[in-house]
Parts: sequence; C-alpha cells; structure tokens
Amino acid sequence: MIRGDSADYDLLDKWSKNFDCQGHYSCEIGVREGQGSLIIMDNVINNYFHIGVDPYGDIKYKHFDNDEKYYWEGTTDGKPPTYPDSMRDQMIKDFEDYTRRGKYHFVNKTDIDFMNDDNYKRMIFSFVFFDGPHTTKDVLREAIWFADRSGKHTRFIFDDFKYYGMDKIAHVLENWGFKTIEVGDNKVLLEKNG
Repeated sequence: MIRGDSADYDLLDKWSKNFDCQGHYSCEIGVREGQGSLIIMDNVINNYFHIGVDPYGDIKYKHFDNDEKYYWEGTTDGKPPTYPDSMRDQMIKDFEDYTRRGKYHFVNKTDIDFMNDDNYKRMIFSFVFFDGPHTTKDVLREAIWFADRSGKHTRFIFDDFKYYGMDKIAHVLENWGFKTIEVGDNKVLLEKNG
C-alpha cells in the first residue's frame, strides 16, 4: 500500500479529480512513498505525464522554518523522519506500471538540481504539489520557478503550509494571477485562470 506522511489527502483527491491539464505536465516535489503522486496520476486528465522529484539518500536538510525546536511525533527519538534509498527503490517498484505506460517520470534529484536541469526548463506545468522542503525560502523559490512555467489554468497545492510563510508566498504568486481557493488543515489550493 502506498502511503503519505501528512493529512488532507481527501482534499488533494478532490482538487485533482478530473482537473484538465490541457496537455501540460503535473509534478510533485517531495514524493516520499508516493501517495500524492498516485492520487494526482489517477485523477488529473490530459496531462502529458507526471513528474516526481525527490533526492532520497537520507540527505540532511532544514525541513521547515524553526525546525530545530520541533519534536517529531512518531519517530523513536523525536528527530526528523528519514528518506532512505530503500524508500526510493520501493516507490519505483510501486510505480512500475505507471512508468511503463508513460504516465510517470521519476527525477532522483533535489528540487534545486531539478530546476537547474535544462531538460525541464521548457516544460509547462498545470498541476503542482509542493511537498518537499518546507521552509519559506525553498517553497518560494519552487513556487516562482513553476509560476514562470505555468499554463493558463493551473493549480498549485502546498502541503504543511502552516510551517512556513504561506501568506508571503500566496502574495507573491498574485503576480502570476494565482488566488487562494480553498484551505484545509494541512494543504492549501491556489489556482490561476487565464
């Protein structure tokens, strides 16, 4: 069973159900075990294919603003969860059918390395799920990069938005025509029309 590590997956399901990507790409930054990507691939329509970006490899990074003071529930020592290569290998196995059918493309890189890769800079994205690093700086960098490559009708979903400056990010995205549409406990939907 493919699992996620957060809440509001019912909202991700609702927001992606029959969303028309108009021939563009969908993407998730921070795949982990793959529940978010699975929901998106099963729900959106007319997407060229879905891209999952995650470096795995137990890379140490700042998870969110002020995370040094945070105690992680569900871990044995209160430290952040790990993202080992074995988790990546299981995700790849779980998505073999999607990959074989041309619905899924995995990028085993950090968000920054992905955004700097010339292979992805010319793509247009219509549905993006931000579930990687949750610092204001990292999410803002990702949001601007994808906003510059967004289709006329695009949805951005941000996970764990209470851990970073979502108000600042939403304000910046207004410059690309994005508006906050719905807010859950853990996830928020921004949408651009036209």
